[in-house]
Amino acid sequence: MKVVIIEDEAPAYRRLIKLINGYDSSVEVVGVIQSVKEGLEWFNRNDLPDLILSDIQLADDLSFTIFKELKITVPIIFITAYDEYAINAFKFYSIDYLLKPICADDLKAGLDKYKSIHLQQNHGNFDELIKKLTEKTYRERFLVYHSDSLIPLQSSEVAYFTSEDGTTLLVTHDGKKYFLTEALDALENEIDPRMFYRANRQFILSLQSIHKIHNYGQQKLKVVIKPDAAEGIIISKLKATQFKKWLNK
Repeated sequence: MKVVIIEDEAPAYRRLIKLINGYDSSVEVVGVIQSVKEGLEWFNRNDLPDLILSDIQLADDLSFTIFKELKITVPIIFITAYDEYAINAFKFYSIDYLLKPICADDLKAGLDKYKSIHLQQNHGNFDELIKKLTEKTYRERFLVYHSDSLIPLQSSEVAYFTSEDGTTLLVTHDGKKYFLTEALDALENEIDPRMFYRANRQFILSLQSIHKIHNYGQQKLKVVIKPDAAEGIIISKLKATQFKKWLNK
């Protein structure tokens, strides 16, 4: 089993490594990540582990940001000093939520749980388990405002969503714009991630809208879409690799 630890306090991750070695010396800790920035870079450069042990409050942000940005599909055991994040934790691939200070028995129970589920599903096919546990339906229609009327649009008609001055707009492939009541953050959780991509804070793009991609210096990307957006759509250096992987699936 290959494990990644996300923890920004050295005494805490050293203790975790010691407890893991005491539990099963064959478990390999392949990475220790101490910040969200470091986590985004690490997961873009390396293969996914079998299991993640993650603190939640890191120095620069919550670790949830890593899992949301990169849509990581690896089982996670959250280990934190706070119980207030429990509900949000289970929106991701959480299989357990342990409170600090962690003891050997707590960690053993979490790791045993991972192994038990892993073995029970198709002789170790954990990917199939994850698919079953997280399978969900995605939004297919959007009720948009047009003059004094409401119009239902299919997701296949959407070129992109954008936020302008606090207002969310849906733009169709033929260039028509409609107002939506939902914010981009809410929409991102409702739409199919295979067909839509959150490019940055202002844009969610549909796969069909992407026309060309240009290198934009410092390993950033500039995306040309149809219909054309008034401003260039820039993919950050941290998201560029993941964006290209998404396009290449």
